[in-house]
Amino acid sequence: MLPHLETTHVNRIVDKVSKVREWIECISQKRGELGGHAVCPYAFSASVHIEERALRHVTLNSVPDADVVIYIVEDDISESAMMQKIAELHMSQTEYIVLDDHKNEPSHINGIQTNFHEHNLLLVQKRAKLEKARESLHQTDYYNYWSEEMYRRVVNGKLASR
Repeated sequence: MLPHLETTHVNRIVDKVSKVREWIECISQKRGELGGHAVCPYAFSASVHIEERALRHVTLNSVPDADVVIYIVEDDISESAMMQKIAELHMSQTEYIVLDDHKNEPSHINGIQTNFHEHNLLLVQKRAKLEKARESLHQTDYYNYWSEEMYRRVVNGKLASR
């Protein structure tokens, strides 16, 4: 049997992962406010790997094999520290796109909160697959529900025409 402290730590990690999975279920639901789209239309079918990791230990050298890898990082990390880490990761390679989800930076699409507000997350996806999904979404009215600021921030101007 694990000592109490270790058991508590393992349970806390499992609880965080469970909460992230619940959030994924929530953003996978189709919403009338979004014209019948989900906040993240592909989340329901994506393979997802979730783990807790210190921000300083997040690398793209050996990313687990999943459509989306979600790293739960420290709760006391600032938005600027997360953005700096993302910039470093993007400079180190071009195969992946890393998106931030800071708990203190609420994001909304047409009034629906989209971010996971309990912990700080880094979401890692293969660039080619994500850009192909974005291109498919551009063939629908999905992005019509996004604010210009949200669109620029998340899509990073990769597909300039909405």
